[in-house]
Amino acid sequence: MNIAQISVTRPVAVTMRILALVLLGAVCFLRLPVDLLPNVTLPTVSISTTWPNVAPEEIETQVTRPIERAVSSVPGLYEVSSTSDEGTSNVRVQFQWGVDIGKAAVDVLQQVERAKRSFPVDPTLENPIVAKYDPSQTPILVYGVSGIADTIKLRTLLDNEIAPVIESADGVAAVNVTGGDERAILVEVDPEALRARSLSLQQVSDAIGRENLNVPGGIARTSNTELTIRSLGLFASPAEIGSVPVGNYRGQLIRVSDVATVRDASAETRIYTRLNGEPAVGLLIVRQSGANTLSTVKSVLGKLDAVKKQYPDLKFGLAYDQSRFIGQSVTRVQEDAVIGGVLAVIILLFFLRNVRSTIVVALSIPISIVSTFALIYLCGFSLNTMSLAGLALAVGLIVDDAVVVIENIFRHIERDGKRAAEAAVSGTQEILSAVVASTVTIVIVFLPLLLIRGQAGQMFTQLALVVIFSITVSLLDAATVVPMLASRFIDVKQYQGGQEAVLAKDKSVLGRFFHWASQRFEALDKSYHRGLEWSLKHRWQVVGGAFGVTALSCFLIPLIGTELMPATDSGDFQVRLKLPIGTSLARTDEVMKQAEKILADNPNVETVFSAAGTNLSIRGVGNSLNPNQGAAIVKLKEHHKGTTLEVIAELRKKMSRIPGANPNLTPIDLVTQTLTGGNQNIEIVIFGESLEELAKQSKIVIDKVRDIPGFQNVDVNWQDATPELQWRVDREKATTLGLSFRNIAGTINSATNGNIASYFQENGYQYPILVQLPESQRKTTDALLSLPLRPDLISTGLATGTGNVANTPSPTIELRQIARAERDTGPSEITRLNRQRYISVSGTPEGGAESAIQAEITKRMSGVDLPNGYRWDFGSAQKRRAEEFAGMGLAVFLAIALIYMVLASQFESFIHPFTILLSVPLAITGVIVALFLSGRAFGLTAFIGVLLLVGIVVKNGILLIDYTNQLRERGRTRDEAVLEASPTRLRPILMTSLAAGFGMLPLALGLGEGSETQAPLATAVVGGLTTSTVLTLFVIPVVYTLFDDLAKKLRGGKGDGKDLARPPSIIEPSVESVEREPQTVSVGRKSSEVRSREEDLVD
Repeated sequence: MNIAQISVTRPVAVTMRILALVLLGAVCFLRLPVDLLPNVTLPTVSISTTWPNVAPEEIETQVTRPIERAVSSVPGLYEVSSTSDEGTSNVRVQFQWGVDIGKAAVDVLQQVERAKRSFPVDPTLENPIVAKYDPSQTPILVYGVSGIADTIKLRTLLDNEIAPVIESADGVAAVNVTGGDERAILVEVDPEALRARSLSLQQVSDAIGRENLNVPGGIARTSNTELTIRSLGLFASPAEIGSVPVGNYRGQLIRVSDVATVRDASAETRIYTRLNGEPAVGLLIVRQSGANTLSTVKSVLGKLDAVKKQYPDLKFGLAYDQSRFIGQSVTRVQEDAVIGGVLAVIILLFFLRNVRSTIVVALSIPISIVSTFALIYLCGFSLNTMSLAGLALAVGLIVDDAVVVIENIFRHIERDGKRAAEAAVSGTQEILSAVVASTVTIVIVFLPLLLIRGQAGQMFTQLALVVIFSITVSLLDAATVVPMLASRFIDVKQYQGGQEAVLAKDKSVLGRFFHWASQRFEALDKSYHRGLEWSLKHRWQVVGGAFGVTALSCFLIPLIGTELMPATDSGDFQVRLKLPIGTSLARTDEVMKQAEKILADNPNVETVFSAAGTNLSIRGVGNSLNPNQGAAIVKLKEHHKGTTLEVIAELRKKMSRIPGANPNLTPIDLVTQTLTGGNQNIEIVIFGESLEELAKQSKIVIDKVRDIPGFQNVDVNWQDATPELQWRVDREKATTLGLSFRNIAGTINSATNGNIASYFQENGYQYPILVQLPESQRKTTDALLSLPLRPDLISTGLATGTGNVANTPSPTIELRQIARAERDTGPSEITRLNRQRYISVSGTPEGGAESAIQAEITKRMSGVDLPNGYRWDFGSAQKRRAEEFAGMGLAVFLAIALIYMVLASQFESFIHPFTILLSVPLAITGVIVALFLSGRAFGLTAFIGVLLLVGIVVKNGILLIDYTNQLRERGRTRDEAVLEASPTRLRPILMTSLAAGFGMLPLALGLGEGSETQAPLATAVVGGLTTSTVLTLFVIPVVYTLFDDLAKKLRGGKGDGKDLARPPSIIEPSVESVEREPQTVSVGRKSSEVRSREEDLVD
């Protein structure tokens, strides 16, 4: 008993199997997380080290280089890059794909511990922080909060009350607050008062730190009680700080209030933030790794509703919402899949010309799709644009197996007069092996994708497995569900007399349409037969013309270009302004206000969240504040005019008129950011040792490449040397006077930046107590030259920390006595790659293919004469992209090689598989033309389309060649077999091709948000099917005869078209199929096979 017979005789069991899979799939669908893309893990570890107020050159020499040397010995290393700027060192270690990042992080940590041994001894140098890179650590929501005029109170409220509430939402990792004024207790010291009393800033700081603490005092015992003793010394109010004793000058107790003013205020403003031009504080909400974006946003919105009720005066302005783009992208792919399924069903109805049989076939779509959700869930996948795209692609393929089975069942009814149940069993069993073989072809095509490493492998593994899952389920449905339903739904009496006769009698609108379609098919068969006869008489002209067209299409390849992934249009973009180095924060803020006005005046702009004094981006706030930089996150209106790039181009022209602004406007592309780790640019990296020479060469390079078409926002990662006020200490004098260099440098730092002496605690929250000079006296060199210093290399009681109050005043020393100030410049940042200094020139590709831009860069850089010891190269991002393309090329090669092996094994021939595989280059012609006409570049998604296309065209070729071989085995001459088999297989080939093409047409049109990712894939398939279907129907039969002639000559015979060359069929015919005619994929008129059989019986 075969599987078809079991299905027909046990319909309840088959129904329960369907319901079980559908129920399981439906439950799993409701539990699937929703995201934009599959989880992409970048094998990268970062090492961050903080050393406050230390210059970049010292950071590089004493921290960055030791770490680089140590981690360079870690196994599996790909590259090491680093950035050293003021006070921070960031080393990024990238590993080869496939390396266990958990183990690699442990190895890096061990090497960093070794590197620490060579670090300088300094208590301010913090321990390095080692962390694995997580691409999900980007804000999913950005709010600008206003409503309270006092920005100190607003910032404090957000830090202490609101941020913790939002952080408690499910899926939230952190809430970063930026902007506003942070509360601080300022102790502004009068340097004249210090000098008059022989005191120093450090003494004031030390005194406050000693007094602001609670001290345990042991235990007191009574007869019945044991009491814990505590001495409470924490400041109850800022006013108490003024009473803290600092020293004793000539018998008089000196308090803080005698030498300083204590104010409850804020730290110096280093950043200005606004929402739509109004002062606001930013909330950047980051999700946890692996958390569902849509559910996390929903949870956050629930928390915000409660916050708004509690604080009705606050206004929350939404500046950025990642879930909006993700939700719309996922919904759009779902809609495309549904529309594609409907179009495929319409195509089936047009060809099958029978409602019941169409329903039987169409049911395989929801059954297969819903069942696949269970496999997606069990594999730990999410419902993202890639997995949904796999389902959308599979829609056109799912029905193929069911179509072939139902066609063969109808043939058994029409030809042999069998009952429905009998025809369902025999028809399914006869064709089952061929159906399995064709499905295996599609599976083989996608299997190599599972071997691809890198971001492409992580991105497309889900798509490949989803396609494999769905068509495997569809194969099961074709073998069980279709025969079971056919045995009960098909009206045998209606079709035993021939479908054409029935359609001719049906006077309904649908019946007349079916009859008209049947007549058109008849005319198409005759036209195709005549065209095929002509082709067989002019074989070399046909082959030469077809492959000539393919060769000509190759000239379009340079015009198409390549890219990693197509840019997506989310309706959001970011603006960055970089003013000349040394520009004050006040001036930067003025320029930002001008930029904000330009943005606000544009009718397409909805919200603008801006920041002056930092390089704010969707990836969060940078590690360092930059007073000469400003940035904005811009959200466009939902129904804005034009694309985001068109809006950006218009705004860029206007912003470029702002003096010194150097605007950089780039769209927020979540797909590319995830794949590249945030680096969307094309980089030109110049290596060398001298920073001055590198800066000089970078300016030459910028002039060379600035005007390349499609290369926008050209900039350099180097800023002009930062103006510095350098203090040169006379060590001999300083040592003689008892002053250490650390004491001198620390005092200067405290005077200008402030020194956190302690923390004031109130209601469970801490606020820094900053000891510093008044603003008017810490900004000029003359004021600093008068800065009083106290010796620390001699025993002076308080100065050495050995006493509480200094009783004997030590003479104060002014800074001018032991140091002089010099104005100079120094680097603001030092970047290194693989332990070499470099400066990079970068730009974003807009309106042009990356490959074309890179080719033009290479051409222009050939004219740049770099000094000895200096060289240039593209950035590591471009190199990894090239590796991704090489991996995809390997996948295509493996797919074709595996298909050849399967075909060669089935045909038992080394030559005949080439007949089918020659349809692949014919399909590539359509891919090239379709991408060219649509203006889309050839990227990773287009590669996937080519893989899928290979499977479909090979499947069509199998249908054609296999039946030709079967006819030759039954006695037809070669040319007779070709002329009979090709028209017979015309309709099934057209049906499968059109169903697949129309099923992907919505994806190819790319009309919705996020559609840019899948559009090249579907465009490649639709274009390739268009040419391959037309050319296959004529070229493959002709090539088949040519290869047959070649095989004859190799065997010493002569190919005359009449010899009975009988290569074995893919499917060995059963006894039943020998006695009867093989399957036909035709419902309706009496097929040519049936007529041939009748003629044979007559003879």
